[in-house]
Amino acid sequence: MPTKFIQNMNKTEAGFHLLVILSLADGSLQKAESTIILEFLDEHFREPIEIIKEQAFLKACPNDDMLNHFTETAERFYAISSPEERNELIEFAMKVVMADKKMDKQENSYINALFDSWGLD
Repeated sequence: MPTKFIQNMNKTEAGFHLLVILSLADGSLQKAESTIILEFLDEHFREPIEIIKEQAFLKACPNDDMLNHFTETAERFYAISSPEERNELIEFAMKVVMADKKMDKQENSYINALFDSWGLD
């Protein structure tokens, strides 16, 4: 069951969590990646986001809980978004993952979790 924190997320916050976790899956998040993620979210969703709060939450989230958090956040995003918004996010997520021209095991695990939670093939 999602936490109250996740249940209260708007699309921008949920998208931020999903995209940042995907970016972190290969070991690190570069400032340029974070900037591109925020630009994408601002362009597509335009809902308020407290970046410092969201970053602090992700930093404090134990690695063992990250996949569960990712899946619950994906379900939240699904519940509050349109099919077009989900398509835009998944397309951008794939660009984030494939930016280095390869998908490592951890990135694949998260992408599979996203596809599974959204019922995609």
